[in-house]
Amino acid sequence: MAQYGFLFINVVTPLHNGSGEGLGIIDRPIMRERTTDFPIIQASSLKGVLRGEVDLKLAGDPQRAKKVKALFGSQESGEHAGAVTFGDAMVIAFPVRSLKGPWVWVTSPLVLSRLARQARLAGISLTSLTPLLTQLTVGNQNARICPSGANSLWVNNRLLLEEFPYATQNSPELAALAAELGGLLYPQDQFLRTEFGKKLVLLSDDDYTYFVKHATEVYPNIRIDGSSGTTKDGSLRSTEYLPTETILFSLVTCGPPRQPEGNDNYYQNTGITSETAIKTLFTDNLPEFMQVGADETIGKGLVALQYCAGEVN
Repeated sequence: MAQYGFLFINVVTPLHNGSGEGLGIIDRPIMRERTTDFPIIQASSLKGVLRGEVDLKLAGDPQRAKKVKALFGSQESGEHAGAVTFGDAMVIAFPVRSLKGPWVWVTSPLVLSRLARQARLAGISLTSLTPLLTQLTVGNQNARICPSGANSLWVNNRLLLEEFPYATQNSPELAALAAELGGLLYPQDQFLRTEFGKKLVLLSDDDYTYFVKHATEVYPNIRIDGSSGTTKDGSLRSTEYLPTETILFSLVTCGPPRQPEGNDNYYQNTGITSETAIKTLFTDNLPEFMQVGADETIGKGLVALQYCAGEVN
């Protein structure tokens, strides 16, 4: 049976996962969902980058080519697909500037309900999600905050995000989720785990949508004329980035190994015999850090990865 897990993606340096030329004021926007405008990283981008990273980690292994092909599929037309499949990476916590703090992570009921649904599919236990989601059916529109973070975030008993003041409501249920998620996201980083436990804020879906649309980072880019050393005419362009500390997740499925047609012994002597072997091969060679998206040469797109395995279905 297929084995599922979450791949958590923590943005370390601003990330541009582009959608091509923009039609608005941003020349190079990031990829977004069509219906919600929430930022995403396409599954194909994750798969392509991870293929290259795993290939490098397997350097020196005599079965390197077969193992990479087992995980990610053949790159030859008409051959088999890989045993590991990815969902689009979706944002679950987005960093927003706070007058005190100096930033918080924001999420929303829609985001958390999606997380809960995929956690059930993956067999991942997030016990604190259900009490929080059940509570959200009672429609209070105040921003919910973790009680331990209130004094470090409040200004005159208000939370100030960008230029917007919010009345707040202490939520022990949100604090429980922040502690549980923080343990999965930052198992080796005590500082960020503690900060996440204090600074996760639950906003309405409308307010959350505003911030993920309008609180991304936008940088101007210019091209220098090699002969004069000055800006080349017409080269000014703006690029949109997901900000540092954005947190996303992708649903990962490890299925049975697929073999080239008519070659039942293709994976002989590789140890690749089952879904469990596929998951072990994938997780053992998963990089701690990798680069995603454009502008690698100027340090953009560095992310940290954390895999969380679900129960076997």
